[in-house]
Amino acid sequence: MNCLANHQDALIEAIAFRPLLHFQLQLGAGMCMEIGSRNRAPLYVAGSGGAWLQWLGNGDGAPPVALEAGDVAWLPRAGRHRIYNDAQAPAQRFEDLYAAHGYERHGATLNLTLGQAPRQTWSGSFYWASRLAAHPVVAALPPVLVLRRDDASGWLPTMAQLVAWMADLHGGRGVGLTQTMNALMQHLALTWLRDPARVAAPLAAPAAAPPARDARLLAALHAIHTRPAEDWTLEALAALCHMSRTSFIQRFQAQMGQPPMRYLARWRLYLAARLLREQGATWQQAADAVGYSSGAILARAFKRVRGGGQAGLSKNIAACA
Repeated sequence: MNCLANHQDALIEAIAFRPLLHFQLQLGAGMCMEIGSRNRAPLYVAGSGGAWLQWLGNGDGAPPVALEAGDVAWLPRAGRHRIYNDAQAPAQRFEDLYAAHGYERHGATLNLTLGQAPRQTWSGSFYWASRLAAHPVVAALPPVLVLRRDDASGWLPTMAQLVAWMADLHGGRGVGLTQTMNALMQHLALTWLRDPARVAAPLAAPAAAPPARDARLLAALHAIHTRPAEDWTLEALAALCHMSRTSFIQRFQAQMGQPPMRYLARWRLYLAARLLREQGATWQQAADAVGYSSGAILARAFKRVRGGGQAGLSKNIAACA
């Protein structure tokens, strides 16, 4: 059991992102707010009164999900969605509401009051969806994850209250919020790894049941995440899981949404981008750390996976990191 827990913990340790904006929204009665961005991925903590969340995606939308105070919702791929407390209220674009109402801002934290009292408090953060997608575990997540306060009663109610206080400019003023929201993302991802049906919200079309978790795959995932520089082959990774090569490929694809060698490549590029961007590593140092024979080959890998020429290379690294 301890070995299994250690494998899972290793997969989520690097889920740590700097948001482009923290926020606290005071939603008045009769509100329906629509967020249409495909670039900004939100992590919401529902506050007093709760509300409804409906993921619209590219179609007519999924069944609305009721969120009570203390519940957490994460849309790691961004996408069009609505938050409302009145199903009959006309949808209003977040950008229009932001421009039309008074707001307070301190650094990266925004407080916005909408509509008349009584109001419902929502807190959270927006992240660049491209940076989330560069992390292979996050890329494998479903479009909407919801963790219920009652399903995590040992810790989530306290953390939800902490987020609400931190996001309030008259309270915590955003201090410590980045680390706290990262911890929430890690717990959501960990819950999905252990029991995907527990946090995956229903989508518009009836979805197939999520594949059963195969704990044997965690040995390969742990090896990829903790020893990325090794010369991994499909046969070596399959052997760690005590599977045949064919069975390993099929089960990995079903569980993680991509073939194992592509997952390995994405993880290496993600780590390399962080070394280049955050630690000032040279191309050769980053290549040595993640399993490429030279900095030039690593640079070509970025271009091959992300596209673009030399001018776009810095943007590709920023998107991964």
